Amino acid sequence: MKKVLWLSRHQMTKEQIENLERIYGEVEIKNFDKSVSDWKDVVEAGADCDVLAVVLTPAILADLTSPRNNGKPVIRARANRVPTGNTIINPATGKEETEYRFQHVAWERVIKVDIVVEKL
Repeated sequence: MKKVLWLSRHQMTKEQIENLERIYGEVEIKNFDKSVSDWKDVVEAGADCDVLAVVLTPAILADLTSPRNNGKPVIRARANRVPTGNTIINPATGKEETEYRFQHVAWERVIKVDIVVEKL
């Protein structure tokens, strides 16, 4: 059985779990919904896990996927944003807008993230 760290504010969906089981066989999900400030927090949270399934900023993701920092597979979910046909009032703006739901498409392994910046 593979133990998977799920680092996200959201619970993993049934479709995401089923897709993980297709890829890895039987899985145990370890939910971690706290904020992290760097890759070390992720490695520590997933110390007892085989796979790190994450929702992270590009900078933390880049550090986490560096072989010198982490040797475990890092994966992320891909989703489509699908309109529900309903409208909602955005609490931040007070304006009416279309409601969407996220539909799981696939898991992808993050091999490498390069970020090139220039100070302005």
